[in-house]
Amino acid sequence: MKGMIMMKRNGMRLLALLLCALLLTGCTGRENAPGEPEATLLPAASAAGAEKTTGYGWYFDTLVTLTLYGADENAINDALAACARYEQLLSKTVEGSDVWRINHAGGQPVTVDPETWEILRRAKEISAATEGAFSITIAPISAMWDFTGGTNRMPTDEARLAALPLVDDSVILLGEGCTVTVPAGVQVDLGGIAKGYIADQLAAMLAPRCMGAIISLGGNTYVVGDKPDGSYNTVGVQDPFAATGQLEGVLVCKNVSVVTSGTYERGFAGADGQWYHHILDPKNGLPAETDLVNATLVMTSSMTADALATAFIVVGSDRALALAQQMGVDALFITQDGRTLTTDGFVEKYGYMTYEAFIAR
Repeated sequence: MKGMIMMKRNGMRLLALLLCALLLTGCTGRENAPGEPEATLLPAASAAGAEKTTGYGWYFDTLVTLTLYGADENAINDALAACARYEQLLSKTVEGSDVWRINHAGGQPVTVDPETWEILRRAKEISAATEGAFSITIAPISAMWDFTGGTNRMPTDEARLAALPLVDDSVILLGEGCTVTVPAGVQVDLGGIAKGYIADQLAAMLAPRCMGAIISLGGNTYVVGDKPDGSYNTVGVQDPFAATGQLEGVLVCKNVSVVTSGTYERGFAGADGQWYHHILDPKNGLPAETDLVNATLVMTSSMTADALATAFIVVGSDRALALAQQMGVDALFITQDGRTLTTDGFVEKYGYMTYEAFIAR
């Protein structure tokens, strides 16, 4: 939202994210626990006294995998129950969810859960900070595309241009009492930020109930603590030009989020031979024309990294590097011509090395 596994142009991917805690303040004034990467999480060792338990669930149109070490007996079930609650709250396709009600309110104010309100607040902040490169109101246009269903559907120029005036996160009004108002016709989709938030909340829930955890929500993975043997987690970054599972490099992380966005993750080849990827530019509703194929962020907030990774792909390498440095975000970018770019100190901070160097050591 997202270590992870990144896949080539086959319309599929599995990402792993690692993150720490971010305290969020909602409209009620209460503090929420942490609420964002792409890489392959390499296997962790087990240790005496740290029994491994694993749970699975299908939420948010993705496989949720929870791997806990030394957890209490109810931890996994409680975490999966939280996933079910968030799906009912935040999915745009679940009738009666907060997002569904916002999108069907016809311009009238809607009272939402404090967590929904907080996610919307943060989404508006990130949209403003990236000058609209990240947008949750792109929903009317993104619905015109089909990157995963096999239909290779894309909008007509007429339909796309007609919907562009609806893409403007600044028109989302957040009022007192957790009210949300959007103009009639405007729709929101939290798919680019909600999984990161949920990963953060699950991490906060599970941290005091286990010795360590790996929380994977498709493209969002949160690693809590160290490996059971006390060592840091090693995360591999997929080579965007190679088959799934072939790594570009490896970094070492502890209690951080590693979120990646990539233009090769989901998409299709059009009749014209052009690759149409799922990362849309909110300014024109088309797949972003960018020199980046991969943006990997290491942050303490899965939610923020989830959104920024997408925005950085849209703006391209020069602007992405400048924004990352300005925001204090640790980032690695891979360009279409195969160059690897990093923010200052990234290599030293995370011990980043090529995969060949990693296996040869």
